[in-house]
Amino acid sequence: MNELDPRDQLQRRLVMPYSRRRFLTRSAQLGGGLVGALGLGPLLAACGIGQTASPGASAGGGPAPTLKVLLANHTGFYAMKTPDFEQQNNATIEFTREAFGALPSVLTPAFEAGGESWDVVYLWRAWVDQYEEFLTPLTDIAGYQPPDESQLRWEAVEAAKASSGTWYGGPSNVYTYVLYCNRQTFEDAGIDIPSTYDDFVAAAEALTGAGKFGYVDGWAPLYLFPKWCVWFHLNGGEFYGEDGSVNFDTPEALQATQDMIDLLPFMPSDSIESPWGIYDVEAKKVFLAGDAAMLIDYQHLWYQSRDPDLSALGDDPVRVAVIPGKGGGLPPSGGQSVGECFAIPKTSQKKELALELVNYYASAATQLGLLTQREELHDFDPADESGYPSFTPPYEDSSIPEEDSEIVQVTFDQARPEINNKRYGTRAGYQRISEIVEAAISSALHGADVAEEHSRAQGEIDQFLQDNPGM
Repeated sequence: MNELDPRDQLQRRLVMPYSRRRFLTRSAQLGGGLVGALGLGPLLAACGIGQTASPGASAGGGPAPTLKVLLANHTGFYAMKTPDFEQQNNATIEFTREAFGALPSVLTPAFEAGGESWDVVYLWRAWVDQYEEFLTPLTDIAGYQPPDESQLRWEAVEAAKASSGTWYGGPSNVYTYVLYCNRQTFEDAGIDIPSTYDDFVAAAEALTGAGKFGYVDGWAPLYLFPKWCVWFHLNGGEFYGEDGSVNFDTPEALQATQDMIDLLPFMPSDSIESPWGIYDVEAKKVFLAGDAAMLIDYQHLWYQSRDPDLSALGDDPVRVAVIPGKGGGLPPSGGQSVGECFAIPKTSQKKELALELVNYYASAATQLGLLTQREELHDFDPADESGYPSFTPPYEDSSIPEEDSEIVQVTFDQARPEINNKRYGTRAGYQRISEIVEAAISSALHGADVAEEHSRAQGEIDQFLQDNPGM
């Protein structure tokens, strides 16, 4: 561990988050005031009602209470917004920052030990069910009111509410895959941005050559399953059956894997090797260096592509589009979208103040900044990978910079309910199921028989579900 490792700084307040900034930068150079319970905050803020001190906050200049918060490295937006909450509530927030993939290895031993850990923790959807026994139902905290689900994106509801129907979290970021295209590359080649899957494959082939690649992605285990979901959905697949079964050995699933194999000639050969499955970092290096024409990724790439310290793509560097469908009766598009949330462990001794912080983070007024404060956020942390708001109204806010309207609109279009963007993190057995799936897909990408790998993996999944009812 080096001096920036957050585990060496658990008891000090972090102003600038530990992130992949240096990694990305080096790589590029080389190639409202709110009150009330969750759900009322956005409405009150919209009416211009200011925030009062929370019940758990210090009054009259007394000692400031401290909340301990576990926050993922990629979500620096909330660290940037925290000083406003501290000032309004005379409170101090102490962050523990960890890489997203490492969070379970931090959460599991802390929760199982049973001692006091954090007052607020950042979770993605699958972890809500996984750690449900250690989390506080928000309805158990005085003053909590569930949010108006009609004002939330579906991913946000899925992220913060357990399969049991209990609200454990306040919705935070939502991430949605969209298609990025190198504007200059497409214009120089006289090729239109793909609007059909055939166009997408043809462009990938046409733009491969002379050391350049038509498509780049991270298809190694660890983040391979969500990428595979894109092609699975483009082929009309649905991963979970109504009876709780898993559909991996189906025509749609086999075709998804075959479609990915068919793209390999137009991609870097290392795309299927570790560490290319880790958050698409390696794939972004190639894309931002101008060496690949297309990449499917989350919203932060739009902003990173505009930073000359991270990107060699120049001004107005990318076009974005809804991931194109195959036609012929198949879905118009397919993708993957996922939400995350802030939850309160049962061991917190300051649940009322913790709820105030969750309300502040999980509000339309605060999260509007995910669309309107990206320049400020980028200055705060150039490698930040915060997503987009959980609420739907901010996407139409007039304060969104005009130069960002393309990525905002395309994201909202990609996330339409009629497009299957599921991540399938809504069951406690998700982690094991995804590990089995990723091993099979990876083997197929390395040349193993597609049908045999799917059949073998389906057997493993079925046995796991049989051995672990309810998973």
